[in-house]
Amino acid sequence: MKPEISPGIIVCFSGGREILREEMISGPFADEYKFAHKVKVKTDRGEQNLNFAGGLCIIDRPVAQAPKNLTKSDLLSCYSGADEIVNFEVYGRESTVDEYVEGRTFLAKAKGKGFDTDSIHEYLVFSNGACIGSEV
Repeated sequence: MKPEISPGIIVCFSGGREILREEMISGPFADEYKFAHKVKVKTDRGEQNLNFAGGLCIIDRPVAQAPKNLTKSDLLSCYSGADEIVNFEVYGRESTVDEYVEGRTFLAKAKGKGFDTDSIHEYLVFSNGACIGSEV
């Protein structure tokens, strides 16, 4: 049974600094014409389409009910520039999203810049930086 997922938020970093944090309405989608990814977000100016490419972007989606009996499988640290941005405790198996989106999706708890969850969320990570993991 796949967990119920809300649209969540998108957070992007460049040079170790947070440059974007927006509430998502839908996405992500591949924008093949712009060589980027696209999400629809809700801002103080209303709904907008947002394209992003490069850097480190993370989509954080709360999980209404995580599958039972998940075990910690990996520890994953992601960097922007030389700065450690977030540490994930990954539960279950990491999986690849479709080839057009080119990101990694997984269930995890997170600690770091702008992330602090004791509950399991679904994360989708797009990175031109480094994400280094180890199995536990």
